[in-house]
Amino acid sequence: MSVVSVRIPARKLGSALATVGALAAVLPTCAAQAAPPDQGQAAAPASDQGRATAAANVSCQAGGRAFFSPGLLPVPVPRDTNVQYNGQDRSCSGSTPDGGQIATAKFNGAFDAPMSCVVGGGDVPTEGTGTIAWKTKDGKSTKSTLSLTISGQLFNSATVDGHVTDGAFAGARLHGKFRVDLVREGINCGSQSLAGGLKQAPFDGSFNIKG
Repeated sequence: MSVVSVRIPARKLGSALATVGALAAVLPTCAAQAAPPDQGQAAAPASDQGRATAAANVSCQAGGRAFFSPGLLPVPVPRDTNVQYNGQDRSCSGSTPDGGQIATAKFNGAFDAPMSCVVGGGDVPTEGTGTIAWKTKDGKSTKSTLSLTISGQLFNSATVDGHVTDGAFAGARLHGKFRVDLVREGINCGSQSLAGGLKQAPFDGSFNIKG
């Protein structure tokens, strides 16, 4: 088999080599632009950017009606009583986890305690549950579910501690002070004993949520 020799003029050979050199310089850049991002350094989705929220720091007033079942009697010996705090919207300062400015909060709570018109609770803390209905300044609503521990005398200043078990601010801690002041409200507990005892009275107080 014979070998065919092809002569390439030196001028054309130099031009071809220059073209190959230029392509070799460009190809790595193109490959880097086309390659997918490293999986370990993938950019966060747009929906997740800026989603981290600051720790909860909310302060609110509270108030409404406290309901007692059975009714409270004017005796020094208390009896087991179910207490329901039925709250009304009260002012707040702070933000929801998604950044909404809170306008009002409605605190509701329920617990059992030994009570009478004379004794507004026991020496041993009692467990209870509660909810907070939040309203923001832009008209949105959200809710928190609470686990509560109530201590102290309800007719003076009961201390309420607990944490948020579900909903807005889940995991945060709650601390508050609530009271039912029969004297200030001019409520004569004894006059209602023939009708089964005192069944309701106003309550007020304040609470905060942190964490």
